[in-house]
Parts: sequence; structure tokens; C-alpha cells
Amino acid sequence: MTNIQKDRMEHVREHFDSEAGIFDEHVLKAVPYYREMLDALVANIPFPADKDIRILDLGCGTGTISAIVKTRFPNARVTCVDVSQNMLDTAAKKLAAFKDIQYELADFHSYNPTGNFDAVVASLALHHLETVEDKTAMHTKIFNALNKGGIFANADITISPNERIQSNYLKKWKEYIMKTLPEDYADKNYERYLREDRPSVLIDEIESLKKIGFSHVEIFWKYYNFATYGAIK
Repeated sequence: MTNIQKDRMEHVREHFDSEAGIFDEHVLKAVPYYREMLDALVANIPFPADKDIRILDLGCGTGTISAIVKTRFPNARVTCVDVSQNMLDTAAKKLAAFKDIQYELADFHSYNPTGNFDAVVASLALHHLETVEDKTAMHTKIFNALNKGGIFANADITISPNERIQSNYLKKWKEYIMKTLPEDYADKNYERYLREDRPSVLIDEIESLKKIGFSHVEIFWKYYNFATYGAIK
């Protein structure tokens, strides 16, 4: 990881450390249909509700996905990973009523999942990886960490390779956040996106997963520049 990447990731960490307490309220206003996006992710984890499965939550944030997972799969053993200690502390409070949850403080660039997982999930997290190579490396780590038949499911912000379509995506997103957030805060949210986030072209993500060896790659849900997609090993 270059010094520029390290500086940006440190900025990302500081951002989430400072906003852990208000993140849940903010994300509902900044991300259109956030609950539906996550529901599409968890609903497509292909195991019986009572199965004893292992799940890795990459960039767990405040623990929202893990809470949905544990509600739908009460016997699941979950590992929550995040770059922000404050986020992990907030997640631990949210998930206090559940058992079999572990927490790990780690940066995506250096994190290597250990153990065999039945599902790896992520939400609004992997777009912080800087380059195509970084994301391919993470996809490979995820593939290697999954059991055969396991699923990788990701809900994230994406971009279009077409300039006009991408411009419309951003226009629609800005229209949404202008309705839900004060104008100055909405502008700051957009500026932060440009500064911190490195989203990928959705189709490129799909092709990357196929090349690594995933099968049954599918888009579960999409709204302009936000998408939920998954792939089975």
C-alpha cells in the first residue's frame, strides 16, 4: 500500500471513528432504500434458517448486517471486522443480545481471513479499496476463505462506465440526499464521497468474480448507483 493510500485509509478510519455514534441515522438519509439493499443481501444467503453457519462481516460498521444475519440465522457464528475501533464498539453494543460473535480490528489492505466461512458479507465498505488490483486481491482472499457452496454477498455503491449514465446516477443520488439532509450537510456528504470512496464499475466487479472462479454470479438488487450482488463458490 502506497503512502497516499495509507493517508486516505487513515482519513477513512478517522471519519468512521468520529461518526460511529450517528452513522445509523446518517446512512438512512444518505443511501436510498438502505434497508431494502441490505435485506436483498441477507435474503439471498442460501442456507436453512436453523443451520450452524460461519459468516464473515467485512467492514461491519455498527453491526447492522450482522444483526439482520443473527435474526435470520440464530445459530450463525459471526466474525465482525472493521478498521474503526469506535465502529466495533458500537457494533458490540448493538449485538449484545446475540451470542457467537467475534470482533477484529483490521485494515482491508492487510487483512487475511482465516478459517472456512459459509458466507462473506459486506456493505458500503469494499469501495474504500483503492485500486482494481486491491479489489481483485480482496475477492481472491474471500474466495479462498469460503467453503465450497459458500456465498460472497456485497451491497455497495458502484459507477457506470458510461459518462452520461454515471452523470445521471450522481444527479439522482444528489436529488435524494438533498431531500433528506440539510443542504450544507448534503454537499459535505458528496464531497466526502469524492475524497474517500473508490467505487467500481458493477459489471467489472461481476467479471472479476467470475475470473477468480466464482459461479452463479448475480445482481440481487439495484437502484441507480447502489447495488447488491453475490457469487457462489
